[in-house]
Amino acid sequence: MKKIKVLTTLLLVLLSTSLLVSSAQAQNDMDVDPRHALEAVVSMYSPMHGLHSFWLDAVCERMTQGGCGYFTENLDSILWQAGQDVTGDQAELIDVVATLDDGSQVWKAVLTIHENCQIAKNCTTSESDIYLHVVYDGAQGKWLLNRVLYGPYIDFPKFEEK
Repeated sequence: MKKIKVLTTLLLVLLSTSLLVSSAQAQNDMDVDPRHALEAVVSMYSPMHGLHSFWLDAVCERMTQGGCGYFTENLDSILWQAGQDVTGDQAELIDVVATLDDGSQVWKAVLTIHENCQIAKNCTTSESDIYLHVVYDGAQGKWLLNRVLYGPYIDFPKFEEK
């Protein structure tokens, strides 16, 4: 019975999780669809209840190797705990904020998170700006998420003056 509940929950999360990309933003400098990197963000903020290793694999599949390492070392437990009530989320690319010297980019997106939506009256929705560092992988022909620079539960890094 518990396996059926876990599988049902997984299916509901996957079905309720969607990705929006405006057609105007889908064209970037390399004429590549940004959905792959945004799917990492969507997965990151909607953990699969009881399936921690599967969730990590789903997130890291759409990230750079270094980004996955950073995620698992620094953000995994925070986002796993914070996302337990998430029943769906969406990420929409707003703008390419910067193209860095190495060709990687900083994107601004909007993340919408839906929580406790099994019962409509308990459902809450929050919307946040989120900043992403993405890297184009020519072998895959896709943008990969390297890091969430700023977003829910992830603040700008603090620097100490020496």
